[in-house]
Parts: sequence; structure tokens; C-alpha cells
Amino acid sequence: MADFKVARTEEDAIEVVDSFLRNGYKESEIVVISKEKLKTDRFNDCQIQHKSTNGTVSDKFMRMFIGEDAEGAALSRYNFGEEQTEDLKQDLNNNKIVVVVQKDTIKHGEVTQNNAAYVEPSTDKHKPSEHKGDIE
Repeated sequence: MADFKVARTEEDAIEVVDSFLRNGYKESEIVVISKEKLKTDRFNDCQIQHKSTNGTVSDKFMRMFIGEDAEGAALSRYNFGEEQTEDLKQDLNNNKIVVVVQKDTIKHGEVTQNNAAYVEPSTDKHKPSEHKGDIE
């Protein structure tokens, strides 16, 4: 189940994110949703996602045909109740910032088993000097 907090300013949103990090959430479990793109660069070099509901011109054009509002689309994946979703949509329309956290319960052990980046150098028996023939 997702949890959230609503912030009035970017500084408040940064404090909310920092409090979630102190409470044991990982950066990859935090999403910051706002109507406009945030001016802060706090979320640039980390795994914290930032979603702006304004989107691009093509996003707006597509939503016009689908009949979907951007705020509802951004909140749809968190399974908030209908009333709670409407309240959060209203907050976003009033230029507030919603910080959502959701614990990642999926095990990611397969990455270390199947990714060549995690191969130990000692297990690689092929040395470049052992190669015979033309290299192209």
C-alpha cells in the first residue's frame, strides 16, 4: 500500500523526501508528483522519480482524445480510493506537491545472477593475449 504526504512548496517537498529516507525508504521507492516541473535539482542525480502532470504538447493532445486527465493518470498506479484520489488531484491542481512512497517488495536477486557486470574477474579465464587470429 502506498503512503503519501502533500507539500506546499519545493522546500517542503524536499523535507518530506528526506524524512521518508530517514524512515527507511529507498530512493527508488519515492515519487514526487507536481503540476509544473520543479526548479530544484535535488532529484536529478538520484533514483527519486519526479513526474510533472503538465507533460508535453503531444501528451496533452493524446489525453484530449482519450479523455483522461493528467493528474488521474499519475495517481492511478497507487490504488488510492476514489475520494482520496480526487482530493490529491485537487491538491495537484492547486500547485501543491504530492510525495508518494511505496515499498518495493519484489526480490531483485536475479540481477546479480544473470548480469555480466557482476562476474568476478577471477572467473574470466580468457586473456586477451591468448587470442589467435585477426580481431575485427
